[in-house]
Amino acid sequence: MEIETIFKTKKIRGIEKPFIEKIAKRTLAASGKKIAAFFVSIVFVDKAEIRKINRKYRKINKSTDILSFDYSLEYNKRKAIAGGLPAEVSAKTGELLLCPEVIEESAKKNKVSFQEELAFVLAHGVLHLLGFRHGKKMFDLQDKIAIQIRE
Repeated sequence: MEIETIFKTKKIRGIEKPFIEKIAKRTLAASGKKIAAFFVSIVFVDKAEIRKINRKYRKINKSTDILSFDYSLEYNKRKAIAGGLPAEVSAKTGELLLCPEVIEESAKKNKVSFQEELAFVLAHGVLHLLGFRHGKKMFDLQDKIAIQIRE
């Protein structure tokens, strides 16, 4: 399976692209989902920006750690029309907006490292892009990924 990540920045708080890709790959593997490719754009934004976007798209007027935007339906439709993707094969594509300030606050509150909290949050976003909704299975998978980072 192909995994491609696009970043607006080379690293954030000492975390570089290979770490992010490792979390995405582990999350995909743990999810059990069979997909042809996974394309995700990852953007780090400040608290004001994520609050504005959260208010616009979710009608929640507060900052959050991550927002997930799934573009898979449109992507797969375009690929199928162009003849580049068989109907039974699909790719997942989307965008994750992460707020390092909120992630840092959560890390302190949860008494974990920034890296571990980032892994937990990133796994959460990837799972949403894979179609998971909040619930025991999703949260268990997030915990599993975060624990792997400690080891």
